[in-house]
Amino acid sequence: MLIFFLTFLNSLLAQEQASLPTPSLSFLKGSEFQNLMETLSGKQYGYTKAQLAEIGGQSVAEYILYLSRIDVPLKRVIFIIGQDFQGSTYQNGYFGLAAARYLAQRKVEVDVVLLYPNDPLRSRLAMQCKSHSATLHFDILQNLQEQLNVQMTKNILANWLNDYDLVIDAITLSSIEQPKTPIREFMHAFSEVNKKVLAINLPVGWHTDNGNLYNVYVPQFVISLGLPLKGIKEFEGQHAIGGRYIPQTNTFNYVLPKYKIEDHFHVLQK
Repeated sequence: MLIFFLTFLNSLLAQEQASLPTPSLSFLKGSEFQNLMETLSGKQYGYTKAQLAEIGGQSVAEYILYLSRIDVPLKRVIFIIGQDFQGSTYQNGYFGLAAARYLAQRKVEVDVVLLYPNDPLRSRLAMQCKSHSATLHFDILQNLQEQLNVQMTKNILANWLNDYDLVIDAITLSSIEQPKTPIREFMHAFSEVNKKVLAINLPVGWHTDNGNLYNVYVPQFVISLGLPLKGIKEFEGQHAIGGRYIPQTNTFNYVLPKYKIEDHFHVLQK
């Protein structure tokens, strides 16, 4: 009789737990994201920027390989690497460069466009990409603009990017209200090839908190690292989460994706 009662009680508890709403995935403001990255790099969690770049970059690379398996094989990819401003402590370009190297190691044909001079970490990551046969491009816009007018430059950029199977936007984690050269030209080019653009964390030109506020290009794919920004919440394309560096039990009380043990990323269901 006691065993029957305990079984019945456990069944009721299980039903009650199943009926509770599942906590929603946390979406962060831009300031919260930067605070998260600073905290992860601090004494409490002990990550270096290079370690975060490696974990996030591997997630991006594995997601790209996943896209290649489920759709058209991605034989040629190009990363557009920018630089964050406004005192940012972390840069989207770190993730992009680490991902580019991972893919080059897996024998994917990789090109990397570096839009700005490198800081020490970016320099090391770029050197590693080159050592694994990735092709690096510097001053590409300046070279074109010396020979062509602005409109021809934009058109040539779009045609050039169309030659690749996937374009990765790793330009910035910052909101940009009035983009200048070279970002402006690449935003235009992305709008011409948006059906095969993957944005890391934030499509260039989007607002970290308010999304596509300025009505710029919309990528086909977004991969958020750590946790997604609020500006991506209404994104209607395929959205994945990677960068498994936030502990499940964390001081922020953030709700994390439901990863499988072996996964580097998690695809959100619409």
